[in-house]
Amino acid sequence: MKELPSSDAKTLDSIEQQITHTIESEWTWHGSELLNNLRAYAQRLAEFSVQTELANIQLLSRNTLTQLRDANHRAEAELGPLRETYIAFRDELREFQTRNNLRRAARDPSNRLTTMGLLVLLISVEAGMNGVFFSKGSEFGLLGGIVTAVGISFANVLIAYSIGLFPMRWINHKNIFIKFVGLIFSLAGLTALIGLHGFAAHYRDVIGTVGEENALPAAINTLLRHPIELADVNSYYLFGLGAVLASTAIWKGYTNDDPYPRYGAYYRRAVHARKNYSDEHADLFDELDEIKERTVTAIKAGTQRIPLFPQQAVQVRAERNAALEAFAAYENSVEAAINQLLSRYRDANISKRKSPAPSYFDVAWRLPRSFLNEAAVHAAIAEPPTPQLDANAALYHLQRLSSAVLEEYEALLVKYPHPTGMQSQ
Repeated sequence: MKELPSSDAKTLDSIEQQITHTIESEWTWHGSELLNNLRAYAQRLAEFSVQTELANIQLLSRNTLTQLRDANHRAEAELGPLRETYIAFRDELREFQTRNNLRRAARDPSNRLTTMGLLVLLISVEAGMNGVFFSKGSEFGLLGGIVTAVGISFANVLIAYSIGLFPMRWINHKNIFIKFVGLIFSLAGLTALIGLHGFAAHYRDVIGTVGEENALPAAINTLLRHPIELADVNSYYLFGLGAVLASTAIWKGYTNDDPYPRYGAYYRRAVHARKNYSDEHADLFDELDEIKERTVTAIKAGTQRIPLFPQQAVQVRAERNAALEAFAAYENSVEAAINQLLSRYRDANISKRKSPAPSYFDVAWRLPRSFLNEAAVHAAIAEPPTPQLDANAALYHLQRLSSAVLEEYEALLVKYPHPTGMQSQ
């Protein structure tokens, strides 16, 4: 029977190769894990690098300063005209308030759509009810009565609303002449309304007796001769209805704007300009404030972390060195374990064979290489030379960066303040 391995064999037999390959596979896996861990240590060391931290914060600060300086040009283009418009309208309002002894805010006018809706409703109600009164003498019945009533109702509501909106508010003016003109026009308007309602009542009275064609001159004649004498009680109701709706229209016209003439217009212009400037200001400065806060927070965090970096880096290096020493011991144990297994196999092989054992039986097995000598391992533990950096100088530099960012932001805010900070400008 042929004895294996042969006496002149120079390489391991199949059993010995099976032993070494099994343990070498595990050694290779552990070597890969070592390399991954060393790269993780390198990443941690990079995070604890004062130079890297400073470089990152400097980059962030420069970007922030650039954005703030660019915002200055943007503000000049977008906020500048709005700011000037707001200041002009605000000063105009203040001058108007001073000139007219106004120390209160202008009263908020009613909604224009609501006002128009109410006026249409008043005209519709009055026209509908008057149409019933006028229908009795109209040859077209209810339709003819409504057509006549719409004309009277439209004139009634429009005149009454105009009296409240204009001359009655003029009475509040500081100027005596304007007060007098407002009083005269108000009395004239009220007189016209009374005449209109009297005409409508007399028209309703005579339309049933003289017919629709002769009702107009007959109504004017009876109004001039007997203004308060009406033949039908419903005509008095017609007069009362018109007076009530006219009073409502006068009240709506009077409250449609501030009681003091032109004060509402000045006030609304200033408020509208303030809102436009404030909205544009918020769009710009909310974004800048977020950028500024993010940068200042990063600088503050860096100021707190940098003093700890040297100690943390020393700890990471100690852990890395311990890992390298542990792996070196592991490689020695791998060689010892394989040699022990090979020794048992070879002793058993020698005891069974008659021919001399191969000469390599006396040679201790060695790993083909050490992972610690791999180029990838050396690259993972290599640290590029960095100049010695004074921690106090680094902290001072960070404080200057923070101050530069805050000063740039504050300068922009001073140049384009929020409307609440522009009261004295």
